[in-house]
Amino acid sequence: MPRTGRSRSILFLAGSVAIVALGVAGNTGFDSPLRTIPALLLIALGVAGVTRTTQEYSTTQLRHTAKRWWLLAFATFLPYALATAPASESAAAVGDAFASPVASLVLESVAGATVCCAVSVTVLYGFARYGIHPGRPTPEERVLADGGEE
Repeated sequence: MPRTGRSRSILFLAGSVAIVALGVAGNTGFDSPLRTIPALLLIALGVAGVTRTTQEYSTTQLRHTAKRWWLLAFATFLPYALATAPASESAAAVGDAFASPVASLVLESVAGATVCCAVSVTVLYGFARYGIHPGRPTPEERVLADGGEE
């Protein structure tokens, strides 16, 4: 059974977020000074994949997508915050479930990946809102079309 465009884009998006998370985990998990460049390359590759999935979105769709990404980033940051910096005894009890180094690394990489993706989609929305968007005239073309000041 062939895959539809929607399921293919969801798989591509999930793979891109996983690549970003792998880059964040690589930068956090290894102590080598050579970890930074491969981690940044993985993060850049994953963020490029995330932004590619939104290339056909309108400005309104980008705004809604950016809101969803920020909600997801907040939701993924909460367990990481409870595990690393509990402020009360009840939060410490919940955080103890994620006290292992592997769980901490996974929580940090997922939270970092969602924040990176949320920032990238927000930047795309900002560009689209101010006229730098595929399919729309550039700001220069709009000024020239209006006659501009001479």
